[in-house]
Amino acid sequence: MYMLVDCDNFFVSCELIFQPKLRNRPVVVLSGNDGCVISRSYEAKKIGIQMCAPYFKVENLLKLHNGVAVSSNNELYSDISNRVMSIIKEQYRDVEIYSIDEAFVKINDYSNYQDTALFLRNKILKDVGVSVSIGVAKSKTLCKIAGEVAKAKQRDKVCILDDDKTIDTVLDTLELGKIWGVGKNSIKKLNYLGLFTALELKNANAGFIRKNFSISLEKTLLELRQYSCIAIREEKLQHSIIYSRTFEFEIKNLTKLKQIMSGFIDVACLRLRQQQGIASGVIINLQSNRFKTDEFYDNSQLVSLDRASCNPAKFIKAMEFGVSQIYKPNIWYKKAGITLTSIETNCSAQNNFFENKLVNGNEKKLMAAYDIINEKLGKQTIFLASQMSDIKSYVKRKSQSPKFSTSWEDLLIVK
Repeated sequence: MYMLVDCDNFFVSCELIFQPKLRNRPVVVLSGNDGCVISRSYEAKKIGIQMCAPYFKVENLLKLHNGVAVSSNNELYSDISNRVMSIIKEQYRDVEIYSIDEAFVKINDYSNYQDTALFLRNKILKDVGVSVSIGVAKSKTLCKIAGEVAKAKQRDKVCILDDDKTIDTVLDTLELGKIWGVGKNSIKKLNYLGLFTALELKNANAGFIRKNFSISLEKTLLELRQYSCIAIREEKLQHSIIYSRTFEFEIKNLTKLKQIMSGFIDVACLRLRQQQGIASGVIINLQSNRFKTDEFYDNSQLVSLDRASCNPAKFIKAMEFGVSQIYKPNIWYKKAGITLTSIETNCSAQNNFFENKLVNGNEKKLMAAYDIINEKLGKQTIFLASQMSDIKSYVKRKSQSPKFSTSWEDLLIVK
């Protein structure tokens, strides 16, 4: 059996942990530069605010109902996500973190599923303060469907799909577009063949589906029949790490662009070290504003390192060279990004005969000390001189909440 643990209105839930004054009010979290709605409280959903709606279109509606808009606080959300996932991993061995707010868990087939799910839900709610919905089924596809049913419940937030009658009842009212892994192009073709609901797909001929569509869609069909075809994936090393941002204002100054992208490198290298990896290349990308009438500029440059590393200083040097190759002084830039490439583990990296082992050892110790200090004393307690002291100052976040759980300065004061 599989269990899907899905945090309810996750970004909003993270805000409510530390700001109880927002409870029972319409609350939305906005994307970068306060552009669109990316998370909504139940109260915000009730008044008709749609997901991904531009904020300027719903601002008046939100104010009319005493609602609140909050700028995204990715550092807070990442920390709360890590706490939730840590609790899940403490309880179960086979866990696949599917996204920042979702995880698949493989559980014993002979468990008391209701009690198992409720225990985990209550533990997360008590220890972290985040409500989760849990779907239980024999396949991951049915788990996703069960999770959506659980989200619609007022209490308990648990749904178990383990018998054909219950499954068929749910699938009969479920549109094809709501099935995990079924794409828009497939839906059009299935509709043309007279298939409109999940139940109709489940009852279709598996061989016909495979021949006329793909093996992936056949697996989805079999999963709807309670055959597990998609196993829990093991955590693997990322092949690349991307960090990019769209600026609030267009930037032309080369020095400022390099400062900003130095911050990108620092964050990406931290992620690299967290997965015990090293990289040997970095791709630099610069873009102008695509919505302006003049010619759109989008260019990239790959720069390779002499030796694979996780030291941000080496990537910053490579980044500065790459930027100088594609930067044009007459262009105003709206977006920039970097991508670390050719990632491998420390163990799998090929040794270089000309490397100085003492220097390499000292570099590892330096990076370890760098991470320990920033983890204990707060992010960017120490940073490279080429960075801006606040690397997010170029992104519009007028209503961002404090970093309650990751910054000493933002800790709550109890009076």
